Amino acid sequence: MYRLSAFSLAFLVSASLTTAASANDAQGAYVNIGVTQLSTELDLTQTNVGGQTANLGTQSSNITMLTGRVGYRLNDYFALEGEAGFGLGGDDFTQAVPVDLGGVTANVDTNIGLDVKNYYVGFARAILPVSEQFDVFLRGGYGEATAEADITASFAGVTAAGAASDKASGFAYGIGGQYNINDKNGIRADYTRLEDTNIISLSYARRF
Repeated sequence: MYRLSAFSLAFLVSASLTTAASANDAQGAYVNIGVTQLSTELDLTQTNVGGQTANLGTQSSNITMLTGRVGYRLNDYFALEGEAGFGLGGDDFTQAVPVDLGGVTANVDTNIGLDVKNYYVGFARAILPVSEQFDVFLRGGYGEATAEADITASFAGVTAAGAASDKASGFAYGIGGQYNINDKNGIRADYTRLEDTNIISLSYARRF
């Protein structure tokens, strides 16, 4: 009967451990690109339209954005990343707004265009590798998002225009998961909360 020597056994164990470590070694740079649905609220309670202060209330907006992400995974369990999103189009709607016209209150037809121009966030990411193909993670960081409104009001054949902007900034946090198709490519989904802003993303992930 053939018997393994102590040296042969040690060599096989060492080779097995090295192969497993190489298969699970996630360290390195990565990029993501994808599409984001961003939901936020814009405060238009004190908006200047043609020299008049109009209360347009707080308006909700759902914006589709293109998102890019660059990061570096330090080990299996921790990564640092930066994220930026840019708006692909906004919401438009009309609203009748009561405006004081020389002591007389009149309802003025107002067209409002809402858009989120961009957002930027930096994150630390804590990762739990569930398997070689699937990771889940939590992340926290700091970021800001800028929303804008373009307003056009019409009354008795007269048109006035105005604009307003609002910025959300502060602590951001989220949760997500990534399915690794192979050792270089994957699909990632994220949910992020930044103040009153919800950010849901689906992206292609590429490791280097």
